[in-house]
Amino acid sequence: MDRDLNMELTHHYAQVGEVRLHYVTGGHGPSIVFLHGWPQTWYMWRDVLPGMMQNYRVVAVDLRGLGDSSRPSGGYDTKTVAQDIWALMHDVLGQKSFYVAAHDWGGPVAYALAAQHRDAVRAMAIFDAPVPGDGSPLSAIPRWHFGFHGEADLPEAMVSGREDVYLRYMFRKAGARPDAITEEAQREYVRAYSQPGAMRAGFNYYRAMAQDGHENREFLRTGGKLPMPVLVYGGGAANIGRGYFAMDSWQRMCSDVRGGVAPDCGHWIPEERPQWVIARLQEFFNEMDLAQKPRLSSPPSLDSSTPQPGAAMSMYFETVDTALIDVESLPWIPFTPYSDTILMKLIKVDPVRGDWITLLKLPPHTELPLHHHAGTVMVSTIKGCWRYLEHDWVATPGSFVYETAGSRHTPVTVGEEEVITLNIVQGDWNLMSPDGAVLAIENWKSMMDRYLSFCKKEGVEPIDVSSFGR
Repeated sequence: MDRDLNMELTHHYAQVGEVRLHYVTGGHGPSIVFLHGWPQTWYMWRDVLPGMMQNYRVVAVDLRGLGDSSRPSGGYDTKTVAQDIWALMHDVLGQKSFYVAAHDWGGPVAYALAAQHRDAVRAMAIFDAPVPGDGSPLSAIPRWHFGFHGEADLPEAMVSGREDVYLRYMFRKAGARPDAITEEAQREYVRAYSQPGAMRAGFNYYRAMAQDGHENREFLRTGGKLPMPVLVYGGGAANIGRGYFAMDSWQRMCSDVRGGVAPDCGHWIPEERPQWVIARLQEFFNEMDLAQKPRLSSPPSLDSSTPQPGAAMSMYFETVDTALIDVESLPWIPFTPYSDTILMKLIKVDPVRGDWITLLKLPPHTELPLHHHAGTVMVSTIKGCWRYLEHDWVATPGSFVYETAGSRHTPVTVGEEEVITLNIVQGDWNLMSPDGAVLAIENWKSMMDRYLSFCKKEGVEPIDVSSFGR
């Protein structure tokens, strides 16, 4: 199996008006555009994007003037920068609607984007960023660099030739740990911001804050609070992250805000705890996807009429019964984006317990990626032979393998016959790179989404495999 199949990010450039935007993209499914902060680039999302790509098309952009995008002399107010993102997503990539994930300056850009295109932005996830002009202080903690960056020409003169010293100070001071930003990432950011005009472009975002506040108040006055769901987390580290102030700011400007505080994080949440961020994004955007899909069927509801005296009340548990599942009628679907030749048949999901049951069909000479189990997994071999690279036994037809929670394995087929297994999985199934980084998270929700997407694409009437009824 090609482990990198459909999991590679590709680099692109797009001319949108006066700016040439650099962006990376990959994956499949509903689109999420990722917006970075200062002094970072798209690269801040490097450990988050792979975990989202199995269910979503990810687009991570270098904002106007930053990273490897071009640096016009003006247009650094968030209203204008947001229009850059809209032109990329709508005009270039053809997305009529999409999700947004943003950090730091990406947050105000996300607000301006959603305020100007309320029907297109389906939901937003924001990390450690307020909204300028929300009617509260711009920060829960006084931040000296806002004033410094806002001065005309002074910061450029002070940091020219010393970008490495200045940026590394910022990275060291704003995390829950001094090494929150890896050395590799720091080198990449120093490279990007040492390019001609890059520091000036970054400072220009701060210089436009008064304009941003005025325009955001006007958005609120003319259009009211934003209606789409917004997930907001502030960094929880004392005197560093914004804590609950971030939520408070967005609640002043939006009508549906949830979230809280990211534990063990300073300002750099997506880089400090990328797997935690992946989990929060998966939960949030999966919920949005399910809420916008028609339900397959509803469980029997209680009679809402007033019970007559002496009448027995019907309760939900009385409708739950043993079900015979016609496995033959269920389709084999490709295990995308990992492979088009590995097939799976989703038999049952239990949203309450988080369990999911599948048949898995693998052709000869196939290797699945290394994976980690949050819960136990039970595998019954129906056809063919397989093993784990980490063990010397071989499972044959009739074998039963019990995989303990927290274990890691790399399955491979053995011999020239295809392999079919019945898999009962509890909780998350995390696909990992050889060095142990989580590339993707599979669970009952992602399995259900894959099944429904396949049925819609193929024109197949889906069966409600989540039902507790007959």
